[in-house]
Order: sequence, then C-alpha cells, then structure tokens
Amino acid sequence: MLKLLYKPYFGRVKAVYIDPPYNTGSDFVYPDDYAKPLDAYLQLSGQIDAEGNLQTSNPESSGRYHSAWLSMMYPRLFLARQLLTDDGMIFVSIDDREVHNLRFLMNEIFGEENFMQQLIWKRNSGGGNNMKHLATNHEYILMYAKSRDEVGRLRRPLTEKEQAAYKGRDAYYTTLGPYKTFRLEAPLRHQRESRRYEIECPDGSKVVKYWAWSEARFRQWKAENKIVFKRNSNGEWQVEYKHYLNSSARVMRSLLTDMEQTSHGTAQLRKLFERDDVFIFDFPKPVGLIKHLLQFSTAADSIILDFFAGSCTTAEAVLELNREDSGERQFIMVQLPEPTPEKSDARKAGFETIAEIGKERIRRVCQRENAGFRVFKLAESNYRTEDNVLAEDAQTYITHLESTVDPLREGWCEEDVLYEVALKEGYPLDSTIARVAGLATNTVFRIAAPDGSQMFYVCLDAELVPGDVECLGLSKDSVFICRDIALTDTLAANLALQCRLKTI
Repeated sequence: MLKLLYKPYFGRVKAVYIDPPYNTGSDFVYPDDYAKPLDAYLQLSGQIDAEGNLQTSNPESSGRYHSAWLSMMYPRLFLARQLLTDDGMIFVSIDDREVHNLRFLMNEIFGEENFMQQLIWKRNSGGGNNMKHLATNHEYILMYAKSRDEVGRLRRPLTEKEQAAYKGRDAYYTTLGPYKTFRLEAPLRHQRESRRYEIECPDGSKVVKYWAWSEARFRQWKAENKIVFKRNSNGEWQVEYKHYLNSSARVMRSLLTDMEQTSHGTAQLRKLFERDDVFIFDFPKPVGLIKHLLQFSTAADSIILDFFAGSCTTAEAVLELNREDSGERQFIMVQLPEPTPEKSDARKAGFETIAEIGKERIRRVCQRENAGFRVFKLAESNYRTEDNVLAEDAQTYITHLESTVDPLREGWCEEDVLYEVALKEGYPLDSTIARVAGLATNTVFRIAAPDGSQMFYVCLDAELVPGDVECLGLSKDSVFICRDIALTDTLAANLALQCRLKTI
C-alpha cells in the first residue's frame, strides 16, 4: 500500500506515527517474501524440534529472532521517509526488545544527525506483581526528522487547565490576552554576575539579587508596565514579570509521565463502541498521547500517516485536534485485514479483521465530529498482467494476443479504474471525480486535485466520438486519458496535436 502512496504523497506528509507489532517472537502477518515464519526457521536450524520444544538454551541469540522483524520494518520505514515533507517527523512506538536495534535501523534510514529524541512514555502506574524480576511501566517513542535543520521550534499549546491560570488583565489584553506572573529571580544554577543588579521597589527600598534577565531588558519591561511587585509572606518584595497567554507555549519534554496511559486507551475505545464489557482491541494507544505528538509536529493543514493503524487511534487524535483548533488536518490510515482471533471479543462482536475495527472507530468518531472519510481496499489491479503462454503452434499465440488487445481485465469496475489511473498520475486519494455534463455519447470524467491546482480527463468507453471530444475544449496543457482501442489512427493523431494524450 505504501508503494501506491509514493507518487501522490511524495514529500507531502508532515508527520508519521506508527505503533508496529512489537517483536515477541511470533510470526508476522505482513507478507514479505523474505520473512519466513520464525518457527519454521528455528526448526530448520535445529533450535526447536517438530513439537516446538527448544533444542538450545537461547534461541533469541540466533540473530534470526531480530532480523525477521527488522527486515519487515526496513522497507516500510524507507518508504515513509520519502513521503515526509522536508520539515516532517516520524514517531515510532517500541518496547525494550527492539528499541536498540530499531534505533540503529532508523539511524541508517534517516541519518543519525536527524535523531530528535527517544521519548519515554509511562504506559501504566501499577500492576506487574506477578513479574519475576521487574514490572515494566514504560515504552519508548523514537522521534526522527527527515531533516533536523528544517525543523523549527517545537512547542505545544497550553492545555485548558494551564490556560485557566492566566487571569490577569491589563492594557495589552486585546492583543496579548490575559497574563500570569513568574518570578524574575534567577535560580541558583543560573546565577551570573553580569545579571546581579539593584531594583528599586514601589516604597523606595532597594533589592539586589541575581536576576534572570539583563538590566536593560528589565528596564524596558518596567517601562512597558509588564513588571509586577508583590510582597511575600515575610513582607519582602518579590519581583515578577507578566507572561501573556497569546505568546505562551510549552517546550517539549522527553519524559512523558503525565500523559494518558494504556488504561485510558482501552476505556476510550470501550466508550466509543458502547461496549464496557468487552475488549474489542488489545492495548490501544490513548488518544491524548498521539494528540500530544501531533500538537507540536503538525500544522492546521498537515497530512498525517499511520501505516500500522490498528484500531485507528491516530485518526481519532487528528479529528479531535481539528475540532480543538479549527484545523483541516487529513489522515491516512493503513491496516492489513489481519483476522481477529476466533474466540476473541472482537470476533464475537462481529469484527472479522482488525481493519474493520479501525473503520468502525473512524465512522463513529466522524459522526461525533461531523466529519467524513473514504475507505479504500487494496485489490488486484484492473490492468492485465502478462501471461506466459506456452504452445506448439502459432495460432495459439495469435489467439492470446487478440484477447489481450485491451489492457483492462475482464470484468473491470469503472470506479476502481478511475482511482487507479488517478494514483498512477500522482493524484491523492481525496481527489474529486466528476462526470462531464453535456456530452451526447461518451462518458468522460474530470479528475481534479483537492486544491484545484491540476486536473485531467478520462474516458473509458470502447469508442470515442470526435464531436464529444471537441466539446471538452482541450488545449496543449490538457491531459486526456482513454483506452487505446477507442482511438482510430486519425483521432489519435489529432488528439496528440491538440492535447497531452495518454492511453490505457
């Protein structure tokens, strides 16, 4: 699927978040030819017998334990990098089993110089009493930029609770909003002799301390009435400066201890599906965690990609963020139709695959947020593939060639062909497809990019009527695509002179 996204979304994705399957030693459902099932390898290499009993004390040290997972990840991360904007970033959730190997892999793909941070997320607060040694309460999120030099200051907006602390109003309220005050005195580790000076208080007394600002900056802010003098509980003067809400943001921290945890993700999914008694999806990431990452890594019109979408928490995070800041972010969720376990709550609830869970989640969130989305299913191409024909006589070859004059498969679907053509032309999945009105015989579609910057025409009829083509008003810059069998030699020559003609 990522290969299909390559042309229309090359260099357009602002942020990628993925929560790939952690390497537990299980087989992967991702069908790479080079990723043989782990048990088959272990049996062939003599590490387990036919019944699955270990024949060696440490099968993980074989290297195959890690290489199968890394081989699955490498091409996906490589393609993901190509999709990122120059200032785009990728976030990968991972646990202790592969974090060190994944970091080496991402250093190779993204460059060690583009490593941003290894975030530590506190996933739960308790439990683990049955563990033999230590209970693991955290996971990691590896954060890389496509080009670190292109990434600006990373800040996130304040939460509602943080904004509520800004209550002061002054002459700057209409432009800067309310304010709160912070102490101007420098902490011990930041004390510098050049910033030790005297400040006169409202009663004429003087205070000499190490301050956080230079004296020149203090004088300027005092002249602008942005300095506040307060007495503390001991009656001593305390100098503070005003910090305004409209210029407030928080620097990002590598330790995510105050984020929503796994239990929140489970509760959110249960509430959305109105099923408090079942586990539709195991260990979904909480919406707040992903929303936090997107707040400082995306703009209001960004495209966000998650190609291990699972229950599609990322989609819900994008939609919630759009509601909160009136953004127009778009999401692309990619998930294989991995079957749910036969006796699982998800299967009992009617979900045959994980992809169906994610689709239903997006549908419910879109209904709540008054938004919309499109669903595409990966299927066999509508174009014929070349068959190897072995025959002893020439007539068999002739018959085969005659049957393959039309490159479209038998039973092709109009809508599927239109979207396939659009992707091949580099148009995104949210392009508009509209039938051209006013034509007497032919059915022609106009496919346009969402921003209206480019468009082309497609006709899938088996025969073109010159009069209908003339009605389109094609020019040298127009792109017209039709089936090769629909063209006569004369019409093909005329169209080639009139516009940019392409054939199927």
